[in-house]
Amino acid sequence: MTSLAPRWLQTVSEFALRAIIVAGFLILLGLAIDRLRLIFLPLLAALILSSALLPAKHLLVRRGLNNLLSAVTVVVIGLAILGSIGYFTVTTLTSEFDDLELDIEAGFTEVLQSVGDFFGMSEEQVDDAIDDVLDGIRGNADTIAGGIFSGVRLAAELLAGIILLAVLTFLLVKDAESMQRAITRRLSRRHRRDFLVLTGGLFDTLGRYFRGVTIVAFMDAFLIGIGLVIIGIPFALPLAVLTFFGAFIPVIGAVLAGLAAFLIALATEGVTAALIVGGLVLAVQQIEGNLMAPFILGRSISLHPILVILAVSTGGALWGIMGAFVAVPLTAIAVALLDFYTGKGRFAARRRSPT
Repeated sequence: MTSLAPRWLQTVSEFALRAIIVAGFLILLGLAIDRLRLIFLPLLAALILSSALLPAKHLLVRRGLNNLLSAVTVVVIGLAILGSIGYFTVTTLTSEFDDLELDIEAGFTEVLQSVGDFFGMSEEQVDDAIDDVLDGIRGNADTIAGGIFSGVRLAAELLAGIILLAVLTFLLVKDAESMQRAITRRLSRRHRRDFLVLTGGLFDTLGRYFRGVTIVAFMDAFLIGIGLVIIGIPFALPLAVLTFFGAFIPVIGAVLAGLAAFLIALATEGVTAALIVGGLVLAVQQIEGNLMAPFILGRSISLHPILVILAVSTGGALWGIMGAFVAVPLTAIAVALLDFYTGKGRFAARRRSPT
């Protein structure tokens, strides 16, 4: 029986049905992940960290150290470095937080006053607008900083997440190869090759991402910190720390860290210093985007900025700061899976090569 509906309507209907099915699947997946976030987030972080530590373990094994001691050594050193960075960050930011917050607020107020003057707004209107904006920021501070957690629950979940992260990282570093071999033995020859190619590519992608972003973040923080000291901007060290962690949240993190430096410079040293700081931040970001990131990261994380912004925004809305941190590597995993199953990208040649 011939359909009475025009061809274009059938095509649109089929597309809409597929879109609804995909959207429903993604919503259900997101809800499931959100329910299991205490397991999912530490597991993803452990995968990223272990993939970065595995080359160091392999180096120690080649030097004659057994697998267990090699795993213990690299995991202990890796977690100690991360713990030291975390402690340094917390102490640095908390010691200067009150003054830092006041200067950022003063710089933001000055910007809004200049905008109000430009548009011919009265002083009372400008003050009301500033109060509304600042009240809105303060009212959402918990959401911006902590996402869906608060108080005692935050402390308990954070402690549980750290313990789970440490255990999973050690087990993955120690037994990654044996787990891979155990799964491979249960697969057919064709699926065995695909599994090895996929897992090898994913671990390589995550390892390159973590090591590369850490190096890029350190270089960003170092260059901007030195520049702020030379210009004479206060709070250079806390701003450098913000820059370091901002690099782990692509695009958005760099913008927020640069904006904080600009506002502090504006409030404390005036317009000229603020413009110089803005130029410094832009110059460092250009060096990162055109030199450091392509050279260090290569094509391990090759995502369009629009996709990065959407991923970071979604991760931040779901899981706060931690979600913003893991959004990009999680998206990179999804893109790598898509490349693998379509036989494109970095997997095009590797799927054709013998194992």
